[in-house]
Amino acid sequence: MELTPQDVQHKTFERTKRGFDPQEVGAFLDHVAAALAARDRELHEAQTEIEALNRAVVDVKQNEEAFRLTMNAATQAKEEMLRLAADDAKRLEDEARKGAEVIVERARVEAESHMASIKHEVAAMRDEKARLESQITDLRGTAATIQNSLDAFDIPKIDPQEATNGRPSLELVVDQKGMSTQDASELAARVGDLRG
Repeated sequence: MELTPQDVQHKTFERTKRGFDPQEVGAFLDHVAAALAARDRELHEAQTEIEALNRAVVDVKQNEEAFRLTMNAATQAKEEMLRLAADDAKRLEDEARKGAEVIVERARVEAESHMASIKHEVAAMRDEKARLESQITDLRGTAATIQNSLDAFDIPKIDPQEATNGRPSLELVVDQKGMSTQDASELAARVGDLRG
């Protein structure tokens, strides 16, 4: 299948999450399409020239030497044009390969940078998780210490109906324990410290 400049200009690609830059690919395809169009013009001009030479050969058939010289000139011109066209095609192929390599390398570098960023974020999240787990362990230890301190006071179980906001009122505890005012004041200060 022959590739035309229109094929290159109208070629579309599927978009992917981490694909090539569409503008960069489009610009490169425009460059390739322009180069193909120039090559087609050169080939068309060469073909036109060869046809003109062939007509000249027909016109000078009577003169065998002139015919031979014209054929040689036409053959040389054709070979030179084909050589130039082959050189141009090779040059375009090399440019396309180099351009693709640059794009692929740029995409690789961006992917590596993105992966390094993700690894850094994962490490930070792991550190944060470890810090939170340590805090939870510390809070559990603090809660156990508070519970042990409260258990040391031997506070009796209170009927929830008699509690305020889910906590037994200090007066209710003092009344049930039959504490002195000084003991009640110490208990109130201790409970305030634990709650505060």
